[in-house]
Amino acid sequence: MHGSLPKRYVLTLMALMASTLSIALQTSLTLTIVYMVKPSQDESPFTTPNECSALRNISFNASNHSKYTDSSKRFDWSTEIQGYAIGFQFVGMIFGYVPGGRLGELYGAKDTMICSILIASIFTILSTIAARISPYVFIICRVIVGLGTAPIFPIFVIMISKWIPESERTLISSIMLAGYGAGASVAYLVAGALCSSDFLGGWPSVFYSSGAVGIIWCVLCYFLVYESPENHPTISLKELEYLQKSIGRPPKEMKWIPWKSMATSVPVWSLAIGTFGQYWLLAFFVTSHALYLGTVLNIESTQNGLLSCVPNILRAIFACVVGGAIDWVRSRREFPVVYFRKGVTLCNAIVACLGFIGVMYAGCDAILATVAFIMGGLCGDFCIFGVALVPTDIAPSIRGTLAGILCSVGSIPYFLLPAMIGIFTKHEQSMRQWKYVYYCTIGVTIVTTIIYVCFGTSDPQPWGIENNNSNENPKNKEEEKQREKTDSDTNGLPHSTYHL
Repeated sequence: MHGSLPKRYVLTLMALMASTLSIALQTSLTLTIVYMVKPSQDESPFTTPNECSALRNISFNASNHSKYTDSSKRFDWSTEIQGYAIGFQFVGMIFGYVPGGRLGELYGAKDTMICSILIASIFTILSTIAARISPYVFIICRVIVGLGTAPIFPIFVIMISKWIPESERTLISSIMLAGYGAGASVAYLVAGALCSSDFLGGWPSVFYSSGAVGIIWCVLCYFLVYESPENHPTISLKELEYLQKSIGRPPKEMKWIPWKSMATSVPVWSLAIGTFGQYWLLAFFVTSHALYLGTVLNIESTQNGLLSCVPNILRAIFACVVGGAIDWVRSRREFPVVYFRKGVTLCNAIVACLGFIGVMYAGCDAILATVAFIMGGLCGDFCIFGVALVPTDIAPSIRGTLAGILCSVGSIPYFLLPAMIGIFTKHEQSMRQWKYVYYCTIGVTIVTTIIYVCFGTSDPQPWGIENNNSNENPKNKEEEKQREKTDSDTNGLPHSTYHL
């Protein structure tokens, strides 16, 4: 019975749950805070009339909040405090990526992943208590939640390199990380349902339930996930031999980081720029898509939530389909991995730009605009097997650390994009002002994609492989020779066996 399901697929399912949970713990606050805070009686959701004001649902202002206005459990927080509460969790993420990836390299990806999710889950549960103490205590909790969820992606990069053969890597990595698309949709739908219910007091149930699910996941991960195939007690001999033959012995983890070599590496800089552009597109659909639908197209809040979910779900499904197709093609014809890394990045950029152009031409037609948004975001998760997996190609010995650095770079648009929108639309929520947002987004996408396609590579870099770095750190030369001798003398173990 234990051998009925390949263990790498068990890992895939657990990783899918982790990515869904990770993004849900982050994004659920965006909707939940609406029901946590007393609605302002002086402000309208729409600052000024716009071209689509005739489509406005007049009952929106009255119906969207009236059910909850009398609740004594709501807080009198300013819009600035609300913005800090949402934004500072992304600050936590930025500072959590690199340490999380490094801890995964040095002390094991499984243990680091469990500890990270456990910390995020506990502080999610404590968020309700913190909110009642002070908004600033609540903000601190959200920063820690961001720190806890950040390491998940760089840890996945480590686990993929140990568990997933190259012939399955594109599809399985797409499934593992599909939660980053689907998780936002699940978070919005579940949080909306819980906030409108009486379960555990309404909005507090969002924090209690999501935190509890996170703790349950940690328990499951402890018993079902193992650091490497060799460490798994119930893996079948057939699967173990297949993985050893397909993956071989993974590169040794570096005990030190070649910061100077990375900082002066053209492939790293071009990859960072390409990552910035790809994550800018993702940031738009997370932070700005629903805002445009509500403030410019004046779509009613319930419909807005549903329409905002559609691009996230479809892009996750489409990435899995295309990822499977890429693995199928590569199994029949070999070609350099850099071709499809750059190819999917270029495809996402072109489709997204065409989608934004379509939104501008759609005008006040909500149906056409929605279709354009869906098409524009359809290839968004291509970055999973595009720029996101390049660290496994160019720096296999420090893939987790490099992935963490790139994730930090990719988090910057989550601040810049809302700030830019605020500047352009401060005095006028109109299509005319939003066109500047789309022009800037198209410009960022084009420039960053061109730089990555022209200067990026997937060739292993000398500084990214442990055995090639003794010249940069002479004091470790003798230690490296001794480790190699010890490895070769260890009980006649096969060359493909991991040493962790």
